[in-house]
Amino acid sequence: MPRTEGLTGRVIVEGEIGYEQARRDFNTRFSKFPKVIVYCMDEQDVANAVIWARKHRMPFRVRGGGHSYEAFSLVDGGLVIDVSKLLHLKIDKVGGTAHVGSGFQILPLYEALWKQGLTIPSGTCATTGMSGLTLGGGYGYLSRLFGMTCDNLLAVEMVNPWGRIIQASEEEHSDLLWACRGAGDGSFGVITSFTFRAHPIGDVAHYTMTWDFTELQKVVRFWQKWAPYIDVRLTSSLLLPAQHHGDIQSRGVFVGLERELRQLLRPLQEAVPPKTISIRSASWITAARMLSGAVTRHSKFKNTSAYVYEPFSNEALSILTHFLSIAPGTSNSVIFDAFGGAIGMVPPDATAFVHRNALFMVQYLSYWENDRDEAMNIRWVEQFRTAMLPFTRGAYRNYADLLISDWPTAYFGENIAKLKKVKQAYDPENVFCFEQSIPLA
Repeated sequence: MPRTEGLTGRVIVEGEIGYEQARRDFNTRFSKFPKVIVYCMDEQDVANAVIWARKHRMPFRVRGGGHSYEAFSLVDGGLVIDVSKLLHLKIDKVGGTAHVGSGFQILPLYEALWKQGLTIPSGTCATTGMSGLTLGGGYGYLSRLFGMTCDNLLAVEMVNPWGRIIQASEEEHSDLLWACRGAGDGSFGVITSFTFRAHPIGDVAHYTMTWDFTELQKVVRFWQKWAPYIDVRLTSSLLLPAQHHGDIQSRGVFVGLERELRQLLRPLQEAVPPKTISIRSASWITAARMLSGAVTRHSKFKNTSAYVYEPFSNEALSILTHFLSIAPGTSNSVIFDAFGGAIGMVPPDATAFVHRNALFMVQYLSYWENDRDEAMNIRWVEQFRTAMLPFTRGAYRNYADLLISDWPTAYFGENIAKLKKVKQAYDPENVFCFEQSIPLA
């Protein structure tokens, strides 16, 4: 075990009190044993950690919210640089910007911004880190109106591979900012703060509709031609559960009046009359709290993703129905998230996030309790994803999946070539590397 002199912040060494909690991943399918975990309290702690890791030739990973689906933010026998304590926040209401420490989780940031009547389009899971979310793209219930989270990123402060603190913005290191808008998680440096565009927000309207599983194909057939094209102020999702394990459910948030939302929903209601429907008004923060659900407990899971660029054919709908009818557990499902609107207004090469022209994103999800159920759940997810490949394209960086062999193209499309050049320019020694980090040119 190397000596920890030179590390600053809160340092936890393997075997110490607090180590077991500190080494846990959101996905308890993984159990990794770092030698050292350092909770950085400021930018200098981060710089010291990078310098220390290089000096001791120790592998390291960067952790924000700890939600990496494949536990990329942990490493056996190495150092974890944890930025979750970097919680400084400076809001410029007049300029419409927020300077945000990279340790913020989604819901606490929503809460802090709401006090000023502002928001940033972000995700829905309350405890996800803003850092990983933003750097992989960032999608949520305001995305069709305000764009991806990365589209609202104006600048970053980063500790580079030599332990120096640099800024990336449109004015300086603009190629690095480009890369951080969709591919910046752990490949170029450690982000210590973000500057975002912040948007005024007040009351919103939200809805929930449910249907029996027997209506699945009718609901999908209509929703996929409605949700990506509807008024950009409405962002909608669709949850398809395993057969016999709940109702089909559509939810959405509309930045406008309840009566307007009722009008927009009428075609969906008439096409496939729902079993239940709820439409109501609320403050944005009330809706955000509700949609983030209860604090998610750590669990074992395998999730993956794809994008849909053309409406699903009857054949695709048959495959979808088939896999949901043979799901191995009660917590298997598929979620569709509508794209279009502001997401599609940005050219695919304007940021590292490439999937601008998709109609919607698909998530394939599987959760289980007992280790004996792991293999069949992972197999179900992978067979499902593979069977749908003729009807989908690519995958979402933030839903990392080690089973996707062509992941550089799946996540980044043609942008991977430029990303490799940025990697070469800012990290030529490949100091920042993990299982799916951007490779050198």
